[in-house]
Amino acid sequence: MAVSTFLLLIGTAAGCTSLNYDEPAATETAAWPSTTQAAAPTEGTAPATPTTPETTRHATPTRVRISDQHNAAVAGGTEKARSWRELASMARESAQKGEFERANELLAQAALQLKDLRPTNTQRRTVFGLRARLANDLAAFGKVEEADALANQLFDEARREPALGDASLVALARATAERRAKAAREAGREESQLPLLALAFRASQSGTASRERLGLAFEVSSQALRAGDLELARDGIDQAILDAQIIAPSDAMQAAALKVYKARIALAQNDLPTAEAAARTAVQIFEEQKADGSNRGVAEATLAQILAEKGEHARALELGRAAYARLSGSETIVPHARRQIASRFARIEWLAGDLDAAGAHYREALAIPSDGTDLDDDLIKDIKAALAQLETSPGAPRPS
Repeated sequence: MAVSTFLLLIGTAAGCTSLNYDEPAATETAAWPSTTQAAAPTEGTAPATPTTPETTRHATPTRVRISDQHNAAVAGGTEKARSWRELASMARESAQKGEFERANELLAQAALQLKDLRPTNTQRRTVFGLRARLANDLAAFGKVEEADALANQLFDEARREPALGDASLVALARATAERRAKAAREAGREESQLPLLALAFRASQSGTASRERLGLAFEVSSQALRAGDLELARDGIDQAILDAQIIAPSDAMQAAALKVYKARIALAQNDLPTAEAAARTAVQIFEEQKADGSNRGVAEATLAQILAEKGEHARALELGRAAYARLSGSETIVPHARRQIASRFARIEWLAGDLDAAGAHYREALAIPSDGTDLDDDLIKDIKAALAQLETSPGAPRPS
């Protein structure tokens, strides 16, 4: 791995206990709702009055089509056409009995009735959400093939009409991605779930802030950075920061952690002004909050590396030494944070021209026991690559 790739270690490696903060847990998708829950009224409609083909209302295109379906069914001697509300209620009952195939058929009919409505229509989103819940239920009951078939249908619909996706799409995408990634690992292959998560993320951006979207945005940002998709990584972290300001405005520690991630992504993009501003904010917040040494040390080392990349070597070395001194202090620094601080200090020394010191600190970083996480393993690989280049080309130009 080239040293230029090593620059990305600041993004591929999450910080420490708080920088790798507990993602806001996605709230569970609501259980199969009652008929009244599924029949969320749109503005201007009576909430308690069921819609049937016989109800006298303004002849909207959808109501005309439902009425035509009913008339055709009656003329052909077939079963009476049912409203989407009735179909959703019947699907709920079928799902509760374990009759998932029947539930799927009923919800497909309900979706067909509503397909001409706007993708942001409450009724249409309600049915979409029920279908997403059904896909997750199918997987939970071991019907993986059926679950994947339904999930893929919903993902295709969301691609065609991104605004159709809401929290239910986020929950479905994350659950499906996790299940498929696990299956791939068990089969001995690597399979990125980023495209699926990115689809849900893009669709969710048309909605309002939520903990589900905050968690998804952060996850997409992290995976995108590891995959080298810096634009998507930046979009994800920016969305996460905005949502955090709405969902948890008083959580200063989370805000600081997100700023550290933004600084890393901006540095990878060579957007040094943005990187420096984000890192300085994180350092200030951690100091005000009297954060633990792991968080403060990683934030300080991140800022110091950004200054070194700008050519401010004296200031970078000063701040880098302060962060590195935490490793020998009385505070407990978690292993991954220790590795980050030591490796960032090595990078600073490399840029400042002290290649021997840089090599020593890279080796020190490698000597720290792994914590067993993918992020730490990625960081170890990057350090090994940087050290190999440093040792084999000591007189090579400084990496950009």
